[in-house]
Amino acid sequence: MVRVAFDEQIFAIQRHGGISRVFAELAREFETNPDHDVQLQPVNAPIVNEYILRDQPTAQQLVVSPGRHWATTIARSMGRRRHTGPADIVHSTFYLPRMLKDYPQAKRVVTVHDMIPELFPKSRRRLDFLTSKHEYVRTADHVVCISESTKKDLLRIYPDVTAPITVIHHGVGAGFGPTATPLPGFPDNYVIHVGMRQDYKDGATLFRAFAQIASGYRDLQLVLVGGGPITAAEKQLLTELGIETRVTQTTLREPDLPGAYTHARMCVFPSRYEGFGLPALEAMASGTPVVLCDSSSLPEIGGDAAWYFEAGDDAVLAKQMAAVLDDRETTEARAAQALQRAASFTWTNSAAKLAGVYRQAIGGH
Repeated sequence: MVRVAFDEQIFAIQRHGGISRVFAELAREFETNPDHDVQLQPVNAPIVNEYILRDQPTAQQLVVSPGRHWATTIARSMGRRRHTGPADIVHSTFYLPRMLKDYPQAKRVVTVHDMIPELFPKSRRRLDFLTSKHEYVRTADHVVCISESTKKDLLRIYPDVTAPITVIHHGVGAGFGPTATPLPGFPDNYVIHVGMRQDYKDGATLFRAFAQIASGYRDLQLVLVGGGPITAAEKQLLTELGIETRVTQTTLREPDLPGAYTHARMCVFPSRYEGFGLPALEAMASGTPVVLCDSSSLPEIGGDAAWYFEAGDDAVLAKQMAAVLDDRETTEARAAQALQRAASFTWTNSAAKLAGVYRQAIGGH
């Protein structure tokens, strides 16, 4: 049995969010599946993360309690004494320098999710300026990357990394599938986009492409899920394009996402850069056609089951969207192919590969 300590960093920072969701899914796998032969050590900390707090068995295993605000929970983590309990592996969930002092006797594993702060400096959040990602990967005993694209970018930006690097793709939740129930209040005929839309996420390219096909599909709507309310700048662009009445934004609870994907005509993901691209995989697992930017990790996820366009090319994106709507035979065939491809991305597989990394790090097989 490998004793593994997840530090509390990301659970103290994120109430919701991609990185904390990944670690919550892995924690659940290790807690419920003895085949992985991994025993998670107590965190003993207040956190704000709802993925963990709503899952009582995992919360009890990690010994966590609800915190009031991320600023106070992360401040508590920064000020506490270092962890020195029994652990063979410490798996860092973020890159704050204080946590490099934890579990000095343990082997260190770190996951690199993307190189967005390094490649897109304008996207950096306040916490990104306090992190020491380079030091984490430079001193790690093993590095995990969530895609081959992220691994390539990591080595290009930090060529001094000498630790073994293993690529472990994300899984997709069991709730995503082609039989999910439609959501009340959603239009009958819509294109879906999930996530942020600003900067490299390139929502503007999707708006311009949708405007090019809107007149040919008069009842088609564009539904934006998450990413915050439509901004003033977005409203201005939508008005200039003449589609302001055809685009809506909504925020959904996690259990409602499968229904939103399943009944969409397609999911469009125009982002110029992704470390992985979980919404693309979720849409594929829902039997929904996906149109992806042909960049970074997205072709790695979509394979031959998606439609592609070059970054920022709204004319080609519009053409691909029309192809999904018009070519029923090809659309149905690729949607079935996407379902089959998505079935190989499971959290059980991800956890099993990660358990192998832990054993390798401590000298096992």
